[in-house]
Amino acid sequence: MIKKLLFSAAVFMAGTAMMFAQNIGIIGDATPGVWATDTDMQTTDGVIYTLENFTLTNGTVKFRENDSWTNNWGGTTWPSGTGVFNSSNNIPSQPGVYNITFNRTTLEYNFEDAGNFDDVDVMIGATAVSMFTLDGTTYTANNVVFENPGMVTFRFNGSESWGGAAFPAGTATMGGAAISVPANSYNVTYNADTHAYAFNFVIISITGDAVGGWGNVDIDMQTADGINYTVNDVTFTAAEWKFRLNHDWGVTWGNATFPSGTVTVVGNGGNIMATAGTYDGTFNRSTGDFAFTESTNSTKDFNSKSITVYPNPSNSVWNFNAGSNTISSVQIMDVTGKTVYTAAVNANQATVNVSGFASGMYFARLTSGNATETVRVVKN
Repeated sequence: MIKKLLFSAAVFMAGTAMMFAQNIGIIGDATPGVWATDTDMQTTDGVIYTLENFTLTNGTVKFRENDSWTNNWGGTTWPSGTGVFNSSNNIPSQPGVYNITFNRTTLEYNFEDAGNFDDVDVMIGATAVSMFTLDGTTYTANNVVFENPGMVTFRFNGSESWGGAAFPAGTATMGGAAISVPANSYNVTYNADTHAYAFNFVIISITGDAVGGWGNVDIDMQTADGINYTVNDVTFTAAEWKFRLNHDWGVTWGNATFPSGTVTVVGNGGNIMATAGTYDGTFNRSTGDFAFTESTNSTKDFNSKSITVYPNPSNSVWNFNAGSNTISSVQIMDVTGKTVYTAAVNANQATVNVSGFASGMYFARLTSGNATETVRVVKN
């Protein structure tokens, strides 16, 4: 009987150990580890996993098991909801300090504000939009949409009202008049110490392998009205890219052909395939219309007609000749957009040894002053 009891205890302990071996972590571009490193959560029963006083920035997150994508859970609602197994949707987060809970059985999750800070809301009439803070001083609310001109105040802890006369920036006073805000989308900031506020147009940027990597590089566009955005001298490789809002994956635009068309809001995928070159571009945030044309800084004297490359194809070297133009640098990219060779030149001729390159097609980007030209080359 004693042996049976010992055996049963051993089986129970082994089963418990196996259950607790299932680690749950949180990962995402809103976390310190971005998409490379999980932050492990704690559990006492293998069901409820918690993480306290955890700082999130703008971005999205997922829960996953044992630092692997085999079992992961996303979602669409914030600050609480039910996780969806291996979902293509990430959970949209807001910046702040949170106590996080995830139930491994029901898949329910919750992000509870853990900061001992004042509550600040943007009040659009009687509608409250919560602001977020990491330090109790600077509060933000991104992509606040005003479909009609609105009268705005800031509310402290559900009672105090602060307003001001100036737009788009000023200093609020307690009991001050409501701020007249034109219809548009804004990133709103408020300083709880000085009571300085600002309404800035949302950020539209270009990101993707075509410009240096997904989320690693954002090329911000310029705007004077928050609707029409422009960019000059953006250099694309022959790879994919898309537009995104506020350097975040919550809202992205793609699913169109280059160099012009109409983009739609997309999630994963739905990218745009670029043609290598340097362009000026426009984007209308309301209609989704975009267009890219050859950069106005491209010179007529430095173009594909003034550049010769020989032999091409080649299994040994490519010799580039730019005529009377001075080549300042040469960059070689493969068809995925990865840079495989760079060199400073400062001459009208350049030679690239390609004997170590894999066979296939490449793109050579030659720069002369403010002008850039990309030509196609082949390694046998």
